[in-house]
Amino acid sequence: MKKKPIYLWVLLILSALISVPSLFGIVSPLPSKEALRTAQKQVAGVNAQQLEDQLNYTYRVAEASHSIFNVALIVLSTILVVVAIVFLVRKNLQYANYTYVGYVLLAIIGSIYGYVGLQDAVQLVQDESMRLTVSIGSKAVSIFGSLSTVVG
Repeated sequence: MKKKPIYLWVLLILSALISVPSLFGIVSPLPSKEALRTAQKQVAGVNAQQLEDQLNYTYRVAEASHSIFNVALIVLSTILVVVAIVFLVRKNLQYANYTYVGYVLLAIIGSIYGYVGLQDAVQLVQDESMRLTVSIGSKAVSIFGSLSTVVG
């Protein structure tokens, strides 16, 4: 009796679901600093320097997510997921597995690039307490992204 590749179907469906928001993210335009500044609300207990730090951090993260390298990674990973699904539908399990492994390796490279980009953006924050908070948050985002890559 031949085994059914249920594990690969589950992994590819999760990977496809993870890829969809990334595709929408690269299609959306990069906001200008003025648009981000008007979108920021005055929060009680936050001074002007912290608001400016938050603006610079947000803009740098958005800039990194729209870089050519990141766009290429997202497009290539989406193509690999689609190709793996096509191989799986055609019952070519070996090529589907190889394509999925390629997707995972590309996703790991993307996670590393995202981590480096977030750490670069953290350096723009001048307030020490805010820098610590943003740094912990960016590390949590990187860990979650890496875990979703392994699972999905």
